[in-house]
Amino acid sequence: MLERVFETKGVEIDWRAPDDLAFLGERQDLQEIFGNLIENAAKWCRRRVRISAGPSTPGQMIAVVEDDGPGLPADQRDTALKRGTRMDEDTPGTGLGLSIVDELTRAYGGRVTLADSDMGGLKVVLELPAAEG
Repeated sequence: MLERVFETKGVEIDWRAPDDLAFLGERQDLQEIFGNLIENAAKWCRRRVRISAGPSTPGQMIAVVEDDGPGLPADQRDTALKRGTRMDEDTPGTGLGLSIVDELTRAYGGRVTLADSDMGGLKVVLELPAAEG
């Protein structure tokens, strides 16, 4: 769906995850988490968004959403996770997306980490509970 929303921008979204990977939580919460992350990545990317997910340790999964956009300076990353914080007042948005991702992830005992992507933009790493196969 997001590829259609950003069609005029020509965004390519590459998604890779094993078919048997399952989040141990509510489906709508996972949709909210990834919806916010992918929308942000597509909004800020130049052309490419990459999403990957897989098991990390027993009962845990790791998911990574990254883009080839301008990224986010390290000294602004903690602030970006706070509710209502807009990092760019000239770009449409509410400043709620990353804080929602952080709150939902923490509610499941997980963790969000923001870093530099090897694609040039922002890399968001999620650690979440996974259902056992």
